[in-house]
Amino acid sequence: MKRLAAAVAVVALTLSACGGGGGRPSASEIESALNDTDNPVGEQVADTLTEEQISCVAEAFEASDLSDDALQSLVDGDESYEGSDEDEAALQDILTEDLTECATAE
Repeated sequence: MKRLAAAVAVVALTLSACGGGGGRPSASEIESALNDTDNPVGEQVADTLTEEQISCVAEAFEASDLSDDALQSLVDGDESYEGSDEDEAALQDILTEDLTECATAE
């Protein structure tokens, strides 16, 4: 659980400093970004989480209240985006509501 918490925290911190644009990415696109070691977020979590945990986190992000731009910034690996207060609140919801479910994903 600590490993997942740290990995999701990295995603949250990176999203607050990432850039985006374009429609809402799918869970599959988010999952690909989380597995991509050339992506700043993927570089931090790809070797930390299991495939099942990454899939769970991707689905949680896609279903969340994060803005389309924030999610696109994750997928694009764009580090210039500054998330809104609403994005920050959505990230907190993911951290507190989805973390336990994803930690036990197998």
